[in-house]
Amino acid sequence: MQLALVKGANRNPAKLANLRRIMAYLRATAVVLALLLFFCLAPLQWVALRRRWPLRLWLPVAFGRTLAALLRLDVFSGCVPPPREPRLIAANHVSWLDILVLCSVEPVCFLAKREVGTWPVASTFARLQETVFVDRERRRTIPGTNAAMAQRMLGGRPMLLFPEATTGDGLALRKFHSSHFAAARDLLATASGIETVCVQPVAIRYSSPAAAWLGDATLLPHLWSLLKGEPIRCDLAFGKPRRKSQGHRRTGRIRHRLNARVHGASGRTGPRRAGRDAGPGSPPLR
Repeated sequence: MQLALVKGANRNPAKLANLRRIMAYLRATAVVLALLLFFCLAPLQWVALRRRWPLRLWLPVAFGRTLAALLRLDVFSGCVPPPREPRLIAANHVSWLDILVLCSVEPVCFLAKREVGTWPVASTFARLQETVFVDRERRRTIPGTNAAMAQRMLGGRPMLLFPEATTGDGLALRKFHSSHFAAARDLLATASGIETVCVQPVAIRYSSPAAAWLGDATLLPHLWSLLKGEPIRCDLAFGKPRRKSQGHRRTGRIRHRLNARVHGASGRTGPRRAGRDAGPGSPPLR
């Protein structure tokens, strides 16, 4: 039926514009309802976090997959077996959508700027995902932030880091900031029985520049443009984990590997769709 409506509307640009607007409103309504549903599940997630139930890993992945589906993000990930060691993920940063697509393939924790902790709604979901917040204007807080990241990894959660510390167009990498790679060193120094930490590059690439969230763009207008626009494919290219047993400042090789992944993500073969053949460490949704 929808296909017939679109074919009929194609003959009339005004009708097509109206149809797209109606569909965008319907998608927006679905997004709001999904947010309300997961907000109602927040108390359950708090209990799951405190009691270390497996549910604490399942809910964030379900959240990421649900929102990605409603926003028509078609996520494909190369399936790399997850290492057993604690893992620090280094990814390029294109958009706020990066969090959703990475959460849709595995239960990551991520490092976010302090301001995210003050945003309505987003702050609640970030805390439910055990996000670590960083104050970029106070460098003396970096050791405490790295210690918190180390604790997340020690608890079995992969820790997501955006070394660029800002968003780009997804076509090239910006300057890397290496301060938080020290979390791997801190974990090795403080945790007995932990001999290696894996640092894994992950390249994020979208099929449309509309996904990029650049400059002073605000969230709601960008979200609305996605709801009105065409579906977007997102490729996640997981690189081979690099095991670190000492040191933490050799980020050049990681940057080189990530850069190669960024430029080659769209040309990979044999992609796997998140939710059917999910990426590393994804709990099955059954």
